[in-house]
Amino acid sequence: MALGRATWKRISRVVLGSMGVGAAATAVDLAVLAALVSGLGLGPRLASAPALCAGIVAQFAGNKLVAFQDYSRAWVRQGVQFLAVEALGLLANLALYDLAMAWTRLPYLAARLATTSLVYFCLCLPLWSLIFRAVSVPRQASAASEGRP
Repeated sequence: MALGRATWKRISRVVLGSMGVGAAATAVDLAVLAALVSGLGLGPRLASAPALCAGIVAQFAGNKLVAFQDYSRAWVRQGVQFLAVEALGLLANLALYDLAMAWTRLPYLAARLATTSLVYFCLCLPLWSLIFRAVSVPRQASAASEGRP
């Protein structure tokens, strides 16, 4: 069965939007990781979890609102589901990053980019598409918030 033009357009928007959100969340992750390692002197392995958590917060809000354009009020339900996916992603990231640091000569930031990219495309993005749905703000609600009848 062939996918229609509208379906391809939606898929492209979600993938490209999520990649942009992913880049922003990765920037948050790397900034926190670098600050903890270079600024506070923590080891890269110890700094890994808090840096990933900061990136996860950026990833949730960005994917919900930007990539999937889901403006529903289901923040709590989606947040719990997203956290379940992210818990799995966190474990995968921690394990892969630890393996990369132990078995390769990659610099710690390059290892982070490689391992988080693998987890992002192979695990998280496919599961997020089951959580978020494009939901528009109801016309009456958006008009009321703008002070229109």
